[in-house]
Amino acid sequence: MNRNALLVVGLTLLACRAHADDFSLLLFGASVHHGCSTCNLNQDNPGAGAEWAFSGDQDSGRWFARAGAYKDSFRKDANFVTLGWRREWQVFGPVAAGIGLQAGYLHGSGHNGPAALPTLSLGTKSFALEVGYLPRVNVGSHHPKTSVTTFNLRWTF
Repeated sequence: MNRNALLVVGLTLLACRAHADDFSLLLFGASVHHGCSTCNLNQDNPGAGAEWAFSGDQDSGRWFARAGAYKDSFRKDANFVTLGWRREWQVFGPVAAGIGLQAGYLHGSGHNGPAALPTLSLGTKSFALEVGYLPRVNVGSHHPKTSVTTFNLRWTF
């Protein structure tokens, strides 16, 4: 991954921590591509990002801003900045399940421009697994349409 992207994420993490209502570190790691067995797309997508939840509450959902960088499905560097909303419900004990949607700008993953990602989450207030899903999209001029499931971890301070 690009060292400059990691530096930006690290500095964002330090700067936002002083002012955040809820600040989270995002760790990216995997994706699963459906519908194309011969595309040779990268399923390992290491990367990192930061999230600042700046408005809302448990009852109405939280608004957040995110930025991050990762190694994309084409084995190239990708980065993004998004705004989003997430609502979580207590399932049992400290475990909560949630839904969310983020939209913003994506540079990489075969796309440079506006993008959106719906997510499901499961975890505690401090640590959660997020699963995103993009329905069948064109992933490049030489690949048929494929859908993508993404996986990342959110660690809230």
